Amino acid sequence: MDFRYTPAEQQFRLEVRRFIAEHCPRELKGFHEIHAEHVPLEMAFLKKVAAKGWLGAAFPKEYGGLGGERMPMVEYILIDELHHADLEGVAVTLTYIIGIIGNTLLQVASEDLKKEFLPRMLDAQLRFAIAYSEPDSGNDIASIRTQAVDDGDDFIITGQKRFITCADTSDYMWTLVRSEQGSVRHKGLSIVLVKSNLPGVTIQIFEMMNGIQTCEVYLDSVRVPKRFLVGQRGHGWQHLMEALSRERMTMINFKAVSEPFERFVQWVRTAEIDGERLAQDPSVRQSLANMHVKIAGGKMMQLIAGARIANKDYIPTLESSACKMYRAMLSWEKANLAVDIMRSHGLLTAGSPGAPLDGWWAAEYGWAGHELSGAGGMDLNRKIIAQQGLGLPRWSNN
Repeated sequence: MDFRYTPAEQQFRLEVRRFIAEHCPRELKGFHEIHAEHVPLEMAFLKKVAAKGWLGAAFPKEYGGLGGERMPMVEYILIDELHHADLEGVAVTLTYIIGIIGNTLLQVASEDLKKEFLPRMLDAQLRFAIAYSEPDSGNDIASIRTQAVDDGDDFIITGQKRFITCADTSDYMWTLVRSEQGSVRHKGLSIVLVKSNLPGVTIQIFEMMNGIQTCEVYLDSVRVPKRFLVGQRGHGWQHLMEALSRERMTMINFKAVSEPFERFVQWVRTAEIDGERLAQDPSVRQSLANMHVKIAGGKMMQLIAGARIANKDYIPTLESSACKMYRAMLSWEKANLAVDIMRSHGLLTAGSPGAPLDGWWAAEYGWAGHELSGAGGMDLNRKIIAQQGLGLPRWSNN
């Protein structure tokens, strides 16, 4: 298989890299997600990206896109370059807009909903949060309890969502609800776009032990018009699986692993801890070499998957699960390796005297565990790989 980019793709990558260097504020660098104080800067930058036509490169013209007239890898290369520039938070925002919600709307939403949302999304006018998980469900998304009760032209939505990243800065929440009363597990679910400032919506920010901010969302008899239903009522599980596949594929970028790792290697070359040169330790050198090989393998997985998702009609369920699992495990292993090499100094946080690299790896160590559960837990992805990749029979513990 030829992994080389076409001349047009190589030229586009250089164009994106130059554009980011020229137009992206430095204040947006180094964040896993964008906090409220930086939202105006981020949206101003994304408006410039949208003006280039890059957000809608693969979307039909009738919804504000370019009709897919440019090469099919625009979205992939754009997100790749954002990671290269240490703009993971911006990449996540962009992934929500076009990678997950935009593409899923394009595939399953009503014509009215597409026309209402897609042009504004491709012009970087809207921000979204994804509201799946709940206090009692965790990664078992099928066990959600948030109810959407039929009330004429509206749904009355009541429930609670937890760990909803960026809910506090969102315009809409992509919300999984149980729309069919008496239904259980995967049946009777629907996806509804809930405006974040509707009466009855309460969003509370809280900080986890690793310092990452996230949100708790309370929905108290929130009235949402049925026209905000995404796809078919009661078919939310199928739509969710498509959205999760796109989420894993667009968010699981191995440059987010390789770029920090390469910076760490550069630090190790000259670093001393307790009077010892780290670069002269054979075990350190071997561990870094092993990680380098593993990351290279992950990049190959991503390139193969990227070539397949260039076909917009293809849902990359198997590839996205494999890449997600491998990337999450590598992130966890990479963070543990860095902290082990730095010894106790690796746990010093930003601002602490003597903290290597200003405590960046202590924060990364806390974040890496989050990746194991994001975009579907490890067990869910193992099931997908077993059934779709290895042809094993379906297993259920229900």
